[in-house]
Amino acid sequence: MSFPLPSLTSQKRLEFRPSLTEVYYVYELLNEEIFDSELSVPNIEVAGYRRKYWGMCVGHWDQQKSGSYCDILLMDKFFCAQWMVAIIAHEMVHQHQWDIETPKRLLWGKNGVMSHGPTFFRFREKLEQYNIPLKSAHSMRRWFSNQDLFKC
Repeated sequence: MSFPLPSLTSQKRLEFRPSLTEVYYVYELLNEEIFDSELSVPNIEVAGYRRKYWGMCVGHWDQQKSGSYCDILLMDKFFCAQWMVAIIAHEMVHQHQWDIETPKRLLWGKNGVMSHGPTFFRFREKLEQYNIPLKSAHSMRRWFSNQDLFKC
């Protein structure tokens, strides 16, 4: 996360377009460093324009072929690599909520969880050690004025 940002002009054109291989590579790194390889690699789809979101974790009640109970859907264009890493980390925290926390909660008679509550933010400090912010949403306007993921 410490490599230089591209120019504002190139960021505004959404020129960073990761391959599926790059996305899975980032996923594996984050899974190993942040989640102690606890997550099963879900189906990850990198596709065109997704209205109103950069990424989404879609939970399923039945286990998928991947071994996970969710799929991760990502936009195929980002401002920069740092923005993509922050989005993938965000969706992985939701996956942890769904795959790891929800089965425990169901045993206790509670509902499943995939929200921006306490189970979501407990990964904030661990991600910050790698200079990755964990936010419920990112502001594009503030990103372009600050060029700092922690301020957007």
